[in-house]
Amino acid sequence: MKLLGLLAVAAVVAPTVAGAPPAAGQEAMDLDRLIERAGVYLEPGTLEPYSGPVARMWTADLLRERGTLAEGRWTGVREWFHQNGRLSGRETWLDGVLHGPAEMYFKSGVLSVRENYADGELDGPYESYWTRGALAERGAWRSGSPCGEWTSFGRSVVFPSCAQP
Repeated sequence: MKLLGLLAVAAVVAPTVAGAPPAAGQEAMDLDRLIERAGVYLEPGTLEPYSGPVARMWTADLLRERGTLAEGRWTGVREWFHQNGRLSGRETWLDGVLHGPAEMYFKSGVLSVRENYADGELDGPYESYWTRGALAERGAWRSGSPCGEWTSFGRSVVFPSCAQP
């Protein structure tokens, strides 16, 4: 039964994952079968870095996580899901490093956080929301540090300028 669930995931993963495209018709590998060492996912038996689509399931027919690995590292869009089936989060990876937009969602489906990464550090616009969708914080990051003018839980906060040195 679990095999049927993974086969169903394979049809879902391939067309929706950005980044290095999997080989034509390549099925998603069960992420739990891979061996993770220092952030690199290896194939069991050969211990070679895995490349292709991956998925992890909550149950045989309920997707928990999906994405693509290239040489054992995350690349493109990685998504994970709440047990109710709704999207929990989406991140963008490049060569095993967070790089690009990321979003997180409450179990209700309401956006929780929207942020951006550059070379693994927060960089760019940032927003977070309360469970009912009202804005909690809005600001910007530059190289992992908050910068510029922020609205933070109803207060105005000013950090050093976002302009690059």
